[in-house]
Amino acid sequence: MTASGRGSLRTRAARLLAERTVKPLAAALPVNTATLPVARLAIDAAMRVVGPSLAGTSVERVDDGPVRGELVTGPKADRTDAVILYVHGGGFVAGSVAAYRGVASRLSTTSRARVFVVDYRLAPEHPSPCAQLDVARAYRWLLRRGFAPDRIVLAGDSAGGFLAADLALANARLRRRGPAGLVLFSPMADLGLRIARTGVRSRDGVISYTLSAKALAHFTSEHLELRPERGMTLPPTLIQTGGAEYFAADAIELAERLRQVGGVCELQV
Repeated sequence: MTASGRGSLRTRAARLLAERTVKPLAAALPVNTATLPVARLAIDAAMRVVGPSLAGTSVERVDDGPVRGELVTGPKADRTDAVILYVHGGGFVAGSVAAYRGVASRLSTTSRARVFVVDYRLAPEHPSPCAQLDVARAYRWLLRRGFAPDRIVLAGDSAGGFLAADLALANARLRRRGPAGLVLFSPMADLGLRIARTGVRSRDGVISYTLSAKALAHFTSEHLELRPERGMTLPPTLIQTGGAEYFAADAIELAERLRQVGGVCELQV
């Protein structure tokens, strides 16, 4: 058997084990102010172990009024004419800029541009629309620093993917100049979870309807969805998702919605 074949078997075995152990345990635990501090620390620690920063990465902390985050510069990232605004995932209740330094350093190295990871406020302490406001403020902050809209790429994963796409749609709806592009990793598209529940059966090893619903209840009671409209000037979009992920159906549906209104979207499953 080839090394890639052995790796694929290990991946499937790990996913199956997680699906039978971690997933039901995560679904059974409450999501509240008592459990979230521990969960946030555990998620951050896991992210740093799985995806540490690349050697030679530099990090600049930003605290400019309501705008907080980190400017991450990966090895050999020598471009100053463009920037990526990254919105981290975590179900709107977890995740942090520190946990995503590894992701940011890799994006920075690949694009050779700096990545600004916005430190948006989390629920339940700060429910919707706090996160949306913080992401919009980070975008305007980059504009004030001299980056034209067509030199900014919006990116995010999971809940952060929702927030990044939501900002792009809001700009288009208000006929403001949009970003150069939109890059979404396993984005949530329907916070009512209808798409995820009716899509192809998920083989996700951790995320479930029960866990997602508990987290989202702290963020909003509204059925928020990403719904691009015909006539919008939308940025070219790349969406990537794993076929076994809980929100794979959301990613696929969002790509179809963007195409239906005339948007350019590449979907990779």
